[in-house]
Amino acid sequence: MPVELSADNLRDLTDRLTAEADVLREDLSTVEAKMPVLAADCDLDAADAGAKATALARLRADARRARTLLDQVLAALPRVGTPGFGRCAACGDIIDRDRLPALPHTDVCIGCARADGGARL
Repeated sequence: MPVELSADNLRDLTDRLTAEADVLREDLSTVEAKMPVLAADCDLDAADAGAKATALARLRADARRARTLLDQVLAALPRVGTPGFGRCAACGDIIDRDRLPALPHTDVCIGCARADGGARL
């Protein structure tokens, strides 16, 4: 394993990823439950319609972010403890020892994340 993590560290990362997945599932469920309620709300005037459209756009963005992060977390769980865990998927270098515990779902080093415009920071 490229990053020297103890069995306790790996267990901790797995527990954190599992807990994060549970929180994200709950967040996603909450956001998705709000969307139809908001969409069904009656539009009384143009200002209400605009506020509703803005709120729906925010909810959709929140749902997209939660889904993306949940996908990353779920993809990371089976990698914990495998030989490729801790290696950058883009360049193959070792992910910094401080980055991995901070973002256990990451699959890229900080250099590649920055080169990608910060999309995967």
